[in-house]
Amino acid sequence: MIKWQPRHRWEEVADDLRQRILDGEFPPRTTIPGIPRLMQQYDIGRNTALHVIAALAEEGLVVVRRSMGTFVIPPEDRPQP
Repeated sequence: MIKWQPRHRWEEVADDLRQRILDGEFPPRTTIPGIPRLMQQYDIGRNTALHVIAALAEEGLVVVRRSMGTFVIPPEDRPQP
């Protein structure tokens, strides 16, 4: 029997942003939406938005520059799995 595993909301939002980055909607060296915009766009709380950004940064897709924004890392500069 297969057990259904519920997903956290932050995982769903991270998946969506990850796909948008990989599809080129957010080109390298450009910013993704900030925390307030993510909260509004995805109807999530601040901590959830922060978790999403942290997950994408841990994967090497984005880098957070304090007071500047969250920038997409070019594919050639991303760590290899």
